[in-house]
Amino acid sequence: MEFNIGPRMVKTGLAVALTLLITGMLDLKLEIVAAIASVLAMQPSIMRSFAYIKEVLLSNGVAVIFALLGTFLLGGHPLSVGAVVIISIAINIRLGLNKTVSLTVLTIMAMMLASDNGINFIYIIERISLIAIGVASAFVINVVVFPPDHKKILYNMIKNTSDRINFLLRVIPSKAMSIPKQKEEDREIEKLITKAKDYYEIISDERNRLFIRKRANFLRSIIVYKHMIQVLEKQYTLIIHLEKNLKEIEHSSSAKFLIKKLVNEINAYSENVFLMFEDKIRLDTDLQKEAKAAMRLTINNIIDDLQGAEFEKWSYVFPVANSIIEVFNELDKLERLVRVKELKENKTTD
Repeated sequence: MEFNIGPRMVKTGLAVALTLLITGMLDLKLEIVAAIASVLAMQPSIMRSFAYIKEVLLSNGVAVIFALLGTFLLGGHPLSVGAVVIISIAINIRLGLNKTVSLTVLTIMAMMLASDNGINFIYIIERISLIAIGVASAFVINVVVFPPDHKKILYNMIKNTSDRINFLLRVIPSKAMSIPKQKEEDREIEKLITKAKDYYEIISDERNRLFIRKRANFLRSIIVYKHMIQVLEKQYTLIIHLEKNLKEIEHSSSAKFLIKKLVNEINAYSENVFLMFEDKIRLDTDLQKEAKAAMRLTINNIIDDLQGAEFEKWSYVFPVANSIIEVFNELDKLERLVRVKELKENKTTD
C-alpha cells in the first residue's frame, strides 16, 4: 500500500495547528470546533477559498439565526438541536449553499450547546469567532503554503489519461488484451476523464484572480487544456465503438484494413501533438499537411466503401468511422491551438 503525504494534507495539518495556536492565545474554549472548521474549510484552490468564504458568511448567518431561535423556543434538548439542524440543512440546500452544509451544522451545535450561564452577547461572539478563526486559518495557509501549480497538475492528469487511451487504441485492433481487462481499463479511463474535467473547473476558476503571472499565457493554457479533454472524450467514444463493432467489421467489411490503419495514424497524431505541446518535438507544417491529407483520403475511402452498402454494414462501420472523424477534427483543432500558443510564447520571449 502506498503512503503519500500530499500538499493538501500538509496544509490541512498546518491550518489545524494555526487554529489551535490562535484559540489558545485568545483563551477560547471549545477550540476543537475551530479546528474542525479549519479542516472543513480547506479548499483545492485560492479562488475556491474566496468563494467558500462568501458561502460561509451566508450559511453561517442562517445557522446563527436558527440556532438562536431554536435555543429560545425549543431549548437545548438533543431533539431540538436535531430539528434545527434538519431545517437549516434544507434551507442551505434551497439557497444553493451545498458546500458549507457541514460547517452550518457545526455552527448550530456550537451555538446550541450553551454554557451554564446561558446565551448572551459574549457567548454568541465567542462561538462565531471559533468558526471564523478556523475558516480564516485555512484560507491563510491555502494562500501562503504550497500554492498549487494547477497547470502542471491538470496536464499530468490529461497526459496520464492520454497515455492509457493510446495504449488501449493500440491493443484493441490486434486483440492483445482480454475482454475483462479491456472493460477494467475502460472504467479507469472514464474515471480519469471525469477527474480531469472536474480539475479543469478548478483551473478555470483561477481566471478570476486579480494577480496572475503571465495572464495571457495562463488563459491560452486553459483553452488548450479544454480541447485536450475534448480529445480524450472523443478518443474514449472511439474505444467504445471499436470494442462493440470491430468483430463484425473484421468478419464482413472490406474497410477493416482502412479502419485499423486510421486508428494507428490517429494514435500517432495524438502522441505527436502532445509531444509538440511539451516542446519535445517539432512537427513540420508541410509534412503534417500531407499526413492529414492522407488521413482524409483514407476517411473518404471508408465513406466510399459504405456507399450502397446494406443497413447492417452501416450500423457497425458508421459509428467507428464517425468517431474517427470526430477525433481527427478535435486533434486538428488542438494542433492549431498548440501552434498558436507556441508562436505567442516565442514572441513574448523575444
